[in-house]
Amino acid sequence: MTESYANLFTPRDLRNYQAFIWWLSGSMAAFAAATILIDGGFIPRAAGWAITAVTAMLMVMSVCSYIAFLRHADELLRKVHLDALAFAFGAGVVVMMVYRLCERLGAPKLDFNDPSLIMVLTWMAGQWIGARRYAAAAPVEP
Repeated sequence: MTESYANLFTPRDLRNYQAFIWWLSGSMAAFAAATILIDGGFIPRAAGWAITAVTAMLMVMSVCSYIAFLRHADELLRKVHLDALAFAFGAGVVVMMVYRLCERLGAPKLDFNDPSLIMVLTWMAGQWIGARRYAAAAPVEP
């Protein structure tokens, strides 16, 4: 975390954000493992359903922990994250809809996860932009 962005976090915000990062990391690891195991045919179908359910539960916990983080964050930090979410949602919708038209014109079909990556990257970029924009106004705690 950059120094200016770190100034936006209270100790409670940092704990809540770290909890979100742990849930998110676990869910992404489970997703990667499930993808490899299912696509590679390394596990029986029933085990595939089980690992899919675990992955879904971890993803839901990621979302719940992010919502908890946002609810408890101070106003400025919440604004940075909500601006970033709006930016990511807008970028995701534009990419998905425009690329869908491109597919109809002959572009290769994308997997659902490809536009999701665009949303994640623009969410991260939105946080960076918001932190740079608002960090100068953030009070620095001793």
